[in-house]
Amino acid sequence: MQERIFDVREYGAVADGVTLCQKAAQKAVDDCHAQGGGIVRFEGGMYVLSTVFLKSNVYIEVAKNAKILGALSFYDYAPQEKLEYPLYQDASHSYFDCSLFVAKDCENIGFIGEGEIDMRSVWDEDNVRDIVHRGPKCIALKNCKNVEVRGLGIYNVTDLAVYFAGCENVDVHDLKMRVYIDGVSPDNSKNVRISGCEIEAGDDAIVFKTSYTLNRLDVCKDIHVWNCKLKSRCTAVKFGTETNGGFENILIEDIEIFDTRITGIAIESVDGAIADGITIRNVKMRNVGAPLFVHVGMRMRGPAGREIGHIRNVTLENITAVGPYEPYEIVAWNYVSFVEKDTYQEPWKMKFEYTDSTLTKDDPWQITSNICGLKDQPLENIVLRNVHLELDGAVQSFDPVVPEIPKPYPEVNTYGRTLPAKGIYFRHIDGLTLDNVTVKTYRPDVREDFVFDNVKNLKQS
Repeated sequence: MQERIFDVREYGAVADGVTLCQKAAQKAVDDCHAQGGGIVRFEGGMYVLSTVFLKSNVYIEVAKNAKILGALSFYDYAPQEKLEYPLYQDASHSYFDCSLFVAKDCENIGFIGEGEIDMRSVWDEDNVRDIVHRGPKCIALKNCKNVEVRGLGIYNVTDLAVYFAGCENVDVHDLKMRVYIDGVSPDNSKNVRISGCEIEAGDDAIVFKTSYTLNRLDVCKDIHVWNCKLKSRCTAVKFGTETNGGFENILIEDIEIFDTRITGIAIESVDGAIADGITIRNVKMRNVGAPLFVHVGMRMRGPAGREIGHIRNVTLENITAVGPYEPYEIVAWNYVSFVEKDTYQEPWKMKFEYTDSTLTKDDPWQITSNICGLKDQPLENIVLRNVHLELDGAVQSFDPVVPEIPKPYPEVNTYGRTLPAKGIYFRHIDGLTLDNVTVKTYRPDVREDFVFDNVKNLKQS
């Protein structure tokens, strides 16, 4: 049976790049759903849209010869919904309606094609939502099943670009993205596959969350990510910071990370999450601030009475990180950065919390990778195999005492910029295996390759 096609032009949409076509697009979606489902197609020009609410059994197709443009007025988008339960997570992860495409409690939906979606850098300049001027999301999905996002170019989004919470059976493939905030963000979602994506993000590129946005605890589980190229103003592959629930059975492989400001890979539990069973392998990093960060913290943003989380059974395998460490062009990473046209990044000038941004390339600037639990919540069963780091180095003196309590916000510099190891600082771990892990520095550095502080059951070869 051939899929039904619902051409938005037949509903009054005008592909002139000027006329707002939201009502026509919504009518096409409604009719498609009412008639049992099919494809709502955009082709043959440029369509201006604001918020469209998707329904079950409806696919949005942006043809190769078409482009969807976000409305230029922030006020054309749907206002954020009212929620009757407590919000513990960031506002960006709490609301869905202020987006280009929204789906809630839907199944068998998708966003496909070879065309583009350009949100045109529309910020909430008046900050009416109190989300630090963030504008509309591009695709926001809540409690959906059987979702496909494939083939599109997605650009200039000023909030989370592809965000899905509480979703099951999600395929995200072959996207090209250049966005100001996060790229692809699964939150409490299961059976997810992400592949073939090229993402440049002002915030994190691929970032997993387990927030309270569903008003319950849940997990990210059974996730496979592969064959992606990532560039980030913050972290390329990240678990956190919203970490209330857990992460289980996650495989990330065959990833290229480059020109990334803070961290290549970050695995965090700071709000009580249990992370158990994460494998990241076959990763090539170039010009990345700090390659690795694995961290249990005690921010505990959530309902009272939660216990501090755990991270266990993590394997980092076949990973390289190299220079040269040099400046690069990259998208802005927030409203202020956008206004200031801040698109030139020098690795030694990292303007974020706890960090001195006055350093020059001649200073020992690189933040030490660290893999740390807490004294009463050690990491468990951590394996690094065939990991090779070529770092900038240049440290000639350092403080050997590392604070026991991390700073509240979980970033790779939570214990300080310069730690006693030139390669990786390990602390509070029960079960650590290092198999063919090497460290080199481009400039002489007086520190040991590794430092082990309260590490039990260490195996090193």
